[in-house]
Amino acid sequence: MAKDKQQIVIGLSVIICTYNRADLLKNVLQDVCQQTLADSEFEIIVVDNHSTDQTRAVVESFCQRYPNVRYCFEAQQGLSHARNRGWREARGEYLAYLDDDCQVPTQWLAVAKEIIEQQAPIVFGGPYYAFYNSAKPDWWKDDYDAYHSMIYADTAGYLEPYQDIHGGNLFIQQSILQKVGAFNPQLGMSGQQLGYGEETELQMRIFKALPSPRAYYEPRLYVDHLVAAKKMNIGWVIRANIAHGRAKYHLCPRSSMRFGIVINCLWRFVELLKNIIIVFFSLVFKKNRSKHPYWQNDLYESHRFREGCCGMWGFIYECVMAPLSAIIAKIRW
Repeated sequence: MAKDKQQIVIGLSVIICTYNRADLLKNVLQDVCQQTLADSEFEIIVVDNHSTDQTRAVVESFCQRYPNVRYCFEAQQGLSHARNRGWREARGEYLAYLDDDCQVPTQWLAVAKEIIEQQAPIVFGGPYYAFYNSAKPDWWKDDYDAYHSMIYADTAGYLEPYQDIHGGNLFIQQSILQKVGAFNPQLGMSGQQLGYGEETELQMRIFKALPSPRAYYEPRLYVDHLVAAKKMNIGWVIRANIAHGRAKYHLCPRSSMRFGIVINCLWRFVELLKNIIIVFFSLVFKKNRSKHPYWQNDLYESHRFREGCCGMWGFIYECVMAPLSAIIAKIRW
């Protein structure tokens, strides 16, 4: 049944960016529309990032039933572009960024309102926990939920300066974006291309501009985040960690680069070769079949493989390609 239309006095703008995931979008929209917080206190903006499925039809069906749901289309591909479009469309004092593959408890926004009233933080958020909608492969352990969850603490409080809130459960005071700018379009997902780091880079700029550079964390402000079937595949793990390595290049202060980009790249290449050799010998000669009955377990649980090989390769790739792309862009200009 449609809810009665009423005057909307917006304190929160929930921004859900989506690309070709209409089925998942339908579920998260239903969760957000059924919040215990009054409809008059929040709006829901769905940013369609050039989807080709039934995304628009799904959102418009909600628009007809809920007066605080809005649809907008962002043709420029990329999650950062979509998130920036959501910011420009928003009317709330706070922006709540939520992934389209999340499950949200009914009290989620009520808890957020309580945090705003009591703490008024510039940036805040909470944990997310893994959930599944498909069967797990034989090699997948229940312990692997930790790889797809983010939990900082059991109690509420301000995080350390080096800690940031994940973009799928992120609240930002809208006025701060007027000062520091929005999400960096060079970072983040773009269509089917994996990308990360856009929310971290934005928070780095926000915290740099603040006298007290910390985000607020509240365990009660949680969401559940889908671990899709494709993520339970070693190929995806490799791609994801390479993408994390590429993002790390853009997040790393240039002052920390050892003797410049070229020398830094060569140094990391040597580290990459060393890690590949160590991982290879570990797989061949030190395999613990009782602990790791499948070869996938060895790779998945190996920090040296995930960060030292895949992540390092992504970083090196970006060391070469980012300056080269900048040179080419200048020549074309």
